[in-house]
Amino acid sequence: MANIGSAAQAVKLELLHAREGMAYYTKLVENLEGVLETLTTLDSPSTSGRAKSRTARTAKASGKATSKAKATTTKSTRQSKLPATGKEFWPTLLTDTPQPASEIFKAAINALGIKPSAEERKKLAQRMSNALSVMSKNGDINAEGKHRERLYSKKAVVH
Repeated sequence: MANIGSAAQAVKLELLHAREGMAYYTKLVENLEGVLETLTTLDSPSTSGRAKSRTARTAKASGKATSKAKATTTKSTRQSKLPATGKEFWPTLLTDTPQPASEIFKAAINALGIKPSAEERKKLAQRMSNALSVMSKNGDINAEGKHRERLYSKKAVVH
């Protein structure tokens, strides 16, 4: 029975990881579509007929999937009430004692003073994951352990 419980926990963690990955790639697609739309808009007045036809072919090839993605993008953007969490926000949540990302996530929700929806929780978890990864790679914070057992803490100040 103990093995079944640990297997179930491992499956839950994998499922959470997969959902975070899906949220990441969904947001990436939205961002890339926004950039492409902006670039197309900026390029439109000065483009030649040949470039315009190429853009039209690209838009035609992408078909309805693009319009569906745009509809979801605007809908999700309008509904999100998640406050901004810049690079200065995340280090303030760290302590001298190493702690897992889940504790940092709870501290973030408390610091923001919000009750996030499931979608906002995914978005906030994605922001946190990215911020912690970048800060640990840059050496701004301490990170010890591997994968899901990774613990984060403040960088010790040396005088």
